[in-house]
Amino acid sequence: MLCLACLVLIPALLACQGLVPDPDTQTETETKQDEEKYTYLINIEPYLPFIDPEDQSQYLLLVNKEHPLGESYTPKDLAELECRTNGGKTLELNETAAKALYAMLAEMNADGITDVSVTSAYRTYAYQSWLFNYYTEQETASHPDWTQQQVKDYVLTYSAYPGTSEHQSGLCVDLWVDGMTDLVNYGAETSSPQDPGFAETFAYTWLKENAYRFGFILRYPEDKESVTGYSYESWHYRFVGRKAAAQIYQNGLTLEEYLAEPQ
Repeated sequence: MLCLACLVLIPALLACQGLVPDPDTQTETETKQDEEKYTYLINIEPYLPFIDPEDQSQYLLLVNKEHPLGESYTPKDLAELECRTNGGKTLELNETAAKALYAMLAEMNADGITDVSVTSAYRTYAYQSWLFNYYTEQETASHPDWTQQQVKDYVLTYSAYPGTSEHQSGLCVDLWVDGMTDLVNYGAETSSPQDPGFAETFAYTWLKENAYRFGFILRYPEDKESVTGYSYESWHYRFVGRKAAAQIYQNGLTLEEYLAEPQ
């Protein structure tokens, strides 16, 4: 166990400076064969227990406006991130998701993308409440002719109401690329809905094609606002385990749509 931990943590610290086109016909064997077509640049073996955890159902927790966590929810197995964070922040994430994240960042680093850091991970209910109120105050000041309901409705397109934030699950991260200056508001933790920002980086291009190989999905894709309830967020990645991530990626689904299908 000690050797395994070392193999996971050492490349992670350095780096952090299964495919299903048709879920009705694709077999698990075919999924593995498809995955083998991709050759990882890093030694992926130490990370596989985390990318492909045995019980992946616990990582499929749905959190949205219709499925709140509530004020008292605190995720289990939180671990302090031991990778590069924006501004040197101390951030926490579910331990399994964190180690899968280390693998993904290590692979990006090996592929020449070395400017990515984590800018937001687990958030408490209290912090999300503060953040939502902050955005509300900012939008009220920017739109003095709007009613409070109009302000709230607008803020809800890009920020979660306390208790409904996926960040409270401890299973998602917001990523940051060095040198970006077009992100706005508190701590640059979210882009303006009118300016995706992160989507214009090489990191995003890479993640769009490869995040699922590490169990992560782009949680709020373009043209899916009617399903997710939120604007496009190119920087927000959610851990679900590689099996589910592959199916979601190959079929162009959101987590909501994936969970609505027979498993």
